[in-house]
Amino acid sequence: MINRQSLSDAARNAMPSGVRRMFELAKNYDDSINLTLGEPGFTTPTHMIEAAIESLRAGKTKYTPNAGIKPLRNAIAHKLWVENGIKCDPDKNLIVTAGATQGLMLAIATVVDKGDEVIIQGPNWPDYKGQIDTVGGKTVYACVSEENGFKMTADIIEPLITDKTKLIIINSPSNPTGGVLDEQDLKAIAAIVKKYKIFTISDEPYEKLVYDGFEQKSLAAVDDGLEEYVITINSLSKTYAMTGFRVGYICANERIMQEMIKLQEFMIASIPEPMQMAATEALYNGQKDVDEMVAYYERNRSLIVNGLNRINGFSCYNPKGAFYVFPNITGFGMNSVETAEYILEKTHVVTAPGSAFGDGGEGFIRICYASKYEKIKEALDRMEAAFGKKEI
Repeated sequence: MINRQSLSDAARNAMPSGVRRMFELAKNYDDSINLTLGEPGFTTPTHMIEAAIESLRAGKTKYTPNAGIKPLRNAIAHKLWVENGIKCDPDKNLIVTAGATQGLMLAIATVVDKGDEVIIQGPNWPDYKGQIDTVGGKTVYACVSEENGFKMTADIIEPLITDKTKLIIINSPSNPTGGVLDEQDLKAIAAIVKKYKIFTISDEPYEKLVYDGFEQKSLAAVDDGLEEYVITINSLSKTYAMTGFRVGYICANERIMQEMIKLQEFMIASIPEPMQMAATEALYNGQKDVDEMVAYYERNRSLIVNGLNRINGFSCYNPKGAFYVFPNITGFGMNSVETAEYILEKTHVVTAPGSAFGDGGEGFIRICYASKYEKIKEALDRMEAAFGKKEI
């Protein structure tokens, strides 16, 4: 007999965020330096804010189409073609979402049924598993290593494919590791996608946050015939410091998109027009802002990597993308939760335990270096004072 007072399996089994747990613990320290959340250290550029304000003043406060307003879809389609080499009809292949988070939930709900297997990188952004669990899918981890730059490559993915595999999710640059997939890596993944005819999400919110001359390519553009399988998801949150605007988008073939638009109505209906107008402004006129932010993050990256590698207990790989480092902390002789709590206790610096990012994350912590340079420097000074400097 049904228990009418029971909550859903999805709700009861959802794991609390290990990142936000550390965020909450930080409240115990008035002088804490929080390097956990993936939040750009910039206010949204003024001209993008003004675009939203102008839209509000013009009375644009009504519902918008499920797929998004035409000016923004045109801007996205132009961006995808000019910057990514992806042909995308703004009327047939695009939908505007509440950030990449809702875009991912929408895409997963569109293609994954109960019992289907979804291959994701381990370690990974924790919401992937939560979203897969919500629709009854099964997560399969493709664990990556520090030795190969935290790359989820084709040779790691292919042995995990079974007759139950329905979806692969790739994320480059990656959260939490900052690892990147180059064009050859993507071409090898494309060959697998076509060979097994598997839907694949390319999650690209950090695409422009790359360093050392690296140029991130989109999976959908590296080979012909991928439009049947590849779903490209992106967001303006990280790139343009627009996390609070909640604007993202999906590009997929018309068959997939027709079903997504139906589910969009059930999930969120539509995105506020003022936020969409701010996003339109960002896509057409925001590259200078992006260049300035990336230069700042690159300076911060050098500071954090070099600083951690001088401190006892840490060994830090130099990532080529995103704004995270994923240092190896096995030198502390504790697991990642214990180490993150120990660092917080001794230095009041807040980091995220690697185990919060799923299989493959143990032995590491995540630090976001999108904060102010001075805060990162102070955090490093505190940790060096607490744990000592390596002998050279």
